Amino acid sequence: MFLPDETFKGIIFQELERGDKSISSLHRSLTEEGHKVHRLVLTGYLKAMEEMGILSSRDFPPSRVYSVSLSAEKDIYEAVKLASANMQEINQAKRQEIILYFFQKLFKRPVFQEELLRAGCQADPEAFAVRVSNEERAELKKVLARKGIKIPMKDQAFVLHDPKYDQEFDILLQQLVLDRYKVQGLAIDTKQTKLGV
Repeated sequence: MFLPDETFKGIIFQELERGDKSISSLHRSLTEEGHKVHRLVLTGYLKAMEEMGILSSRDFPPSRVYSVSLSAEKDIYEAVKLASANMQEINQAKRQEIILYFFQKLFKRPVFQEELLRAGCQADPEAFAVRVSNEERAELKKVLARKGIKIPMKDQAFVLHDPKYDQEFDILLQQLVLDRYKVQGLAIDTKQTKLGV
C-alpha cells in the first residue's frame, strides 16, 4: 500500500516546478522515475494539496492541470535554504556553518542533521561543528517528542562552539521577515557611499 509522506510531497513539487502538469502527465512522470502510485491515490493527494493551498489547478477540458501555488507556505527550513542561497551578504563557502548557527541561535538548542539537510546543507557537519554527547542528544529528543516533533533515532545533533556569525544571523532573519510578509519594497539599502571631492 502506498503511504505518501514529506518526501513524496517534495517529489511532486520537483515535478511541478518543471512546469504545470495534468494528472496523467504527472502520473506518467512519477512512474518513469520509479514511484509507483495508483492514479486515484495521486488524484486524491493532489486534491488534498490543493485544498491546503499548496497547489493550484485549472481546468483544461478534459484535463485538470496542477501547478505549485504562488501562496504556498514554506516551512522555516525551505525558507532559510532559499534565502541563504540567494543572498550576496552570505559567504557561500561558509553558508552551511551560517545555517547551523542560525538555527542554533533561533531555537536555542543544538541542531539535528535532518534539520540541516532540509535547509540544504549536504556536507558533513562534523567538518565545521561539534557533535553533542549521546546523553544530551537523547534528552533533547525527549523534550522535542513531548512537543510532538519526532527526530530519527540515529540522527546526530551539532553545535558551533565559537560562532562569529551574528551579523549574518541578523541579515538572514531580516530577509526571512521581508520575504514572509512581502514587504521588500519598504526596506531601503542604507549603505553609505563616499562622494569624491
